Amino acid sequence: MDIEWLEDFLVLSDLSSFTRAAQNRNVTQSAFSRRIRSLEEWIGIPLVDRDTVPPRLTMAGHLFRDAAREMVRQLQETRIALGHRSKVFSGIKLFVAHSLSQHFLPDWIRDINARISGLKFEISAGETYEGMVALSGGRCDLLMVYHSPTAPMSGDEKSGTSISLGSDRLVPVCAANELGQPSYSLSDPEVRSLPLLAYPPETFFGRLCNGLIRFRTPTPHFNVVAQSQHTRVLHSLALNGIGIAWLPERCVKDDLSSGRLMIVSHDDIWSSSLDIRLYASHERARLLQVNLWQDIKEIQEAISASG
Repeated sequence: MDIEWLEDFLVLSDLSSFTRAAQNRNVTQSAFSRRIRSLEEWIGIPLVDRDTVPPRLTMAGHLFRDAAREMVRQLQETRIALGHRSKVFSGIKLFVAHSLSQHFLPDWIRDINARISGLKFEISAGETYEGMVALSGGRCDLLMVYHSPTAPMSGDEKSGTSISLGSDRLVPVCAANELGQPSYSLSDPEVRSLPLLAYPPETFFGRLCNGLIRFRTPTPHFNVVAQSQHTRVLHSLALNGIGIAWLPERCVKDDLSSGRLMIVSHDDIWSSSLDIRLYASHERARLLQVNLWQDIKEIQEAISASG
């Protein structure tokens, strides 16, 4: 049996979709399906009911999931323990949300490296929910994402421990017009339709934006002109005057200062507070405690106190 089969099965059990699970594991759907079949042949009993939509675990699958999770956890724990070296923990697998990879991650790593020598990060980036799945499946040591209590992404948040690294806001922005004012207004009753640069509704920012837009009275009518899960894509489109995008304020700080972008409305009902968090599972935090986790907590406390 290949350990990847166990990891494949755990991802499938979390996502309930062969297509999304295959994408998460960076393999074709046919190859992913073959690996699940191979695991079932090794176990000797079907683990997934493929006749339901979405596919669901069989009773045996539910029983096996806990055992598979424990086996992966023990193997990952042993790997980390064997790689332990005093205060230097090398080869840290860090999963970071796309939205933090360009404007927050570089400064954070610079601060960490200035205080702890010899660290090496293996960094991957993706959507928040993908990161939660990677952390719960033991495929990353640390997870850096935005957090908001109004859009919890997974129950796994409660099963881990986290450190707050900072705060941000999700704000509506657009390009300025020739008068130096926002090109669009969220409060003009004469405007019949506003061009929206949207996130997919199942993503973290998509869920936040849906809450901001759909439950306002009166709600302007939005026409989605482009959609992407990547903030950098919507950022670029907003800079070119294509429409309104809800973006992290840290991400557009320079554009707001220069006037290239403007906040469409400063009314708090159109923005959402965000927390930047670093997550580790309880098992991973315990193993990192003597190496890194406590150091990061102390460093963040020092940064917060000085700021």
